[in-house]
Order: sequence, then C-alpha cells, then structure tokens
Amino acid sequence: MGAVRLRNIGQEGVHLYAPPGSPQSLPVEAGQVITVAGPMEEFDDAYVCGEGGRARAFPKSQWAVEAPAARPKKTAAAAADEKGGES
Repeated sequence: MGAVRLRNIGQEGVHLYAPPGSPQSLPVEAGQVITVAGPMEEFDDAYVCGEGGRARAFPKSQWAVEAPAARPKKTAAAAADEKGGES
C-alpha cells in the first residue's frame, strides 16, 4: 500500500477531509507536507491516493509529490559495527 508525501504548494492553507472547525478536518498550511495512504496514481490534473472508497484526488495546482527523505549513508565503520565485526 505505501504512503505518499504531498506538499501544499498553494498560496493559502486548506482543510482536508471535512469543513473547517469539524473534528475530522485536517488544516494544511501553505508549504506544509502531509503523508497520506497510497498507492498513488497520477493523472494530467491530479494525484489520486488511496484505494476504493477511500481514494482521494489531490489537484496538481495545489499539491506536489515530495520525494522521500534521503537516508544518511553509513560509514564503513558503522556498517562493520552492525555486523559485529571490525572494519
């Protein structure tokens, strides 16, 4: 299934899932990154994330896919420590 990270690239914040003030509402400020359930399918004007009745469309005019955070590379010494040996 996986997860998808999306950045709000719009000029203003938005409320997802429910109207503002509702307990189910998720406010997302401009520039903020959210994580939503995948899988993701890309169309000309939107990203559709999720499956079945839980799938949601995120317009490309408002959202951009955020690359996964890069994992730091391990040094040879750190890799050897994990294996329990010496480098």
